[in-house]
Amino acid sequence: NVRASVDGQNQPGILPTPRANHSAMPDRTPVGVTNYSGPMDDYHRSVLQQPPSAVAHHSMMPAGAAPLSAPLAYPNGMTFNPESPYAVPSPQSQNNNFNTNFRMGESPISAHGLMGTSPHAGSPGWLQLPSPSAALYTNFQQPNNQTLRYPVLKPILSRISAIIPISLACDLLEIYFSSSYSKFIQPASPYVLGIIFRKNSFLRQNNPRACSPALLASMLWVGAQTSESAFLTSPPSARGKVCQKLLELTVSLLRPLIHTPTEGSTQAANPVVNGVALGGFGVALHTARHDSEGGSTGAAGALDDVATYINLATVVSASEYKAASLRWWNAAWSLARELKLGRELPPNPDPSMQQDESAIAEGNAENDIGMNGQQGFNSRRFSGMPASMSQPGVVTEEEREERRRAWWLLYIVDRHLALCYNRPLFLLDAECEGLLQPEDESVYQAGEYYTTENMPETYYRRRGPPLECTGHSIFGYFLPLMTILGEIVDLNHTRNHPRFGMRFRNGTDLDDMAHEISLQLDSYGRSLEAFEARFIPADGTNPDGTHVDNASPSNQSTSSNRITETILLTKTIVAYGTHLMHTLHILLNGKWDPISLLDDNDLWISSQSFVSATGHAVSAADAISGILDYDPDLSFMPFFFGIYLLQGSFLLLLIADKLQGEASASVVKACEQIVRAHEVCVVTLNTEYQRNFRKVMRSALSQVRGRSLEDFGEQQQRRREVLALYRWTG
Repeated sequence: NVRASVDGQNQPGILPTPRANHSAMPDRTPVGVTNYSGPMDDYHRSVLQQPPSAVAHHSMMPAGAAPLSAPLAYPNGMTFNPESPYAVPSPQSQNNNFNTNFRMGESPISAHGLMGTSPHAGSPGWLQLPSPSAALYTNFQQPNNQTLRYPVLKPILSRISAIIPISLACDLLEIYFSSSYSKFIQPASPYVLGIIFRKNSFLRQNNPRACSPALLASMLWVGAQTSESAFLTSPPSARGKVCQKLLELTVSLLRPLIHTPTEGSTQAANPVVNGVALGGFGVALHTARHDSEGGSTGAAGALDDVATYINLATVVSASEYKAASLRWWNAAWSLARELKLGRELPPNPDPSMQQDESAIAEGNAENDIGMNGQQGFNSRRFSGMPASMSQPGVVTEEEREERRRAWWLLYIVDRHLALCYNRPLFLLDAECEGLLQPEDESVYQAGEYYTTENMPETYYRRRGPPLECTGHSIFGYFLPLMTILGEIVDLNHTRNHPRFGMRFRNGTDLDDMAHEISLQLDSYGRSLEAFEARFIPADGTNPDGTHVDNASPSNQSTSSNRITETILLTKTIVAYGTHLMHTLHILLNGKWDPISLLDDNDLWISSQSFVSATGHAVSAADAISGILDYDPDLSFMPFFFGIYLLQGSFLLLLIADKLQGEASASVVKACEQIVRAHEVCVVTLNTEYQRNFRKVMRSALSQVRGRSLEDFGEQQQRRREVLALYRWTG
């Protein structure tokens, strides 16, 4: 086994363990190029003609280390022979050893052990080592005249240059921040759930935001999922190979679940607190900067790490292996709680006091330069720590807003996945009662730098989880619904508690809770109507005074006044919000498990709650018609919409199964809308559960229309087998 010495000094015959560096890597320099004055072509030819031992020793072995006589085996199955003229495996050679046929349907997290093993054991060796001269691999050599449009990518240029061209990296960053609308900020990528960062802070030329390399790599990975660049589409396997390498790079830079200091000091990497050695668990000392920004003692990681976890979890969640994403979501939720993102940070200290402290800090910085030969402030510039964090207690308003948005986005996903996987809530309302709600998107994204000086004096921001629709962003229309969904999830777990559920089931306490939640849903419905009236005047005029036709976009002619972006987005949000509101009514009054719903052992079908739930099921199906009018491909919120479409369909399936040919015309129409929506989802999302439920619903609809089936019993049995895959019991 190849091991590195504990104290960091190289021992004879021992190869240092590769380590991922969070700081910017130096530009790659050809071996011995400083001492060579001839043409570069002759120089590279001379390098290739050197004896094997010369190349291997010069490129890999540290000074004073004895040569290795036996090949070394890496955890990924590759071998390293010091006698080979190509001692450092190239990215090109890695392709022959890894399964690069990457598909989101096959979870890349588990395919190569990136989650089950430590990062050092599961990451490709070439990602952890300084790359050899690019001239040795002409296939990946990039022209020197490429310009870097976005300086924010400088920390990872040396790592991505062998994977994608610089111009493509800039394009992928643009895709990550792209919007479907020109006036509103609506992420165009289905893998960007909500906006956390300001676009201008990343893309501006001067003084861009300081980011961790892992966050930048994850953004490029997300952008590569949907980019139509020829580099990723020709040949067809190119996207999978590039995405796989970007994923491995992200994970190697992130060090999942265990965050260790990047300075490399043994004392920092192995802290001892109260006699307990905490090395290897990524526990930061209580003097770390996290205390100054509201984090818990021992919290390791930063906001950039939380955002990186979100990017990784979102893409995996969109695959067939959704459950694998819970590992990444749990990491994001846990780190967000450790950093106390649900709390507002204290005000910044007085500027006069800060000036005195800055003078002391400058003196300490000079001492650091004299002792270590480098300035610690600049070395942390690309470690994911904002610039203001170099001054204790000073946090910019933009950093505060990033913390709020990261928390509220994780809050949304927590409640959404609680419904999907029958799990209790992770993030509690009590943790964020005093947290300000996210800023309006137009205010947050305006200008090259974020400032609150231009806000009107009457501007008011609410605190805590919202209950009403307030805006066009996901935090404005979807966050209130997730707040209510969290209460429904808690209520349902109480009803189905294995020991206490029966005692409360016969009381009135749960009925009172359900009634209160129903009132909250009604309040959301009224706020949705007020939201529509605010942006779509009743007199049929646009905000600019022009007339607009309220017909759907499909009925708009090119000669008439076209529907504006504001009206289109508003109507889309109202349609989605109406459907989700009625679906939550169904979840509040009905059963969540499809098999229990069909069996109806407790005769729930004859209760008043069934009648109420049926009315909401028909209303939810009617709202789907409006959704398909304004969002024909269901691309507005594909990550979230599927489970609510499914839960809103179970009750209609029950009615169709029980009544069959006696079902009313409204029920038949509702079933047809459900089938149509699932068919669109199959094209847009292409997930297995939607393909299966579409077949089940189509079979039930055939019975409703009176079509006789010869194998009726077999069809019902097959239907139950399919629905049994998606049981919700608890």
